[in-house]
Amino acid sequence: MTSPLRVAVATKNKVQIDEHFGHADEFKIYLVGPEGPVLEEVRLVEHYCQGGYGDEDKREVILRALADCQALFVAKVGDGPAQRLRDAGIAPIGDYAYGAIDASLMDWYRKQAAA
Repeated sequence: MTSPLRVAVATKNKVQIDEHFGHADEFKIYLVGPEGPVLEEVRLVEHYCQGGYGDEDKREVILRALADCQALFVAKVGDGPAQRLRDAGIAPIGDYAYGAIDASLMDWYRKQAAA
């Protein structure tokens, strides 16, 4: 089985992946392994979306804050920010939008382990 992976989650209600990347002002950081996800910390950031456009400086700060994460789970992320995340080695994951955090992280982890 794969080693535990560190991932970030954008969530407003703390139980679902329900936040847009550009609107998040915090990310929950989980270590996901065979036994399940464990919340490690919460990282506060300034949200990137500024009324229809993105603040590049804030986006770079967010990328640095998430630099040790293999993936970022979001409800939605634009093409530009998604590419910057990929360039930084962080997989933007929108496939689990509005899913329960723990179940979504475990499903993704199992797929990574099987790949």
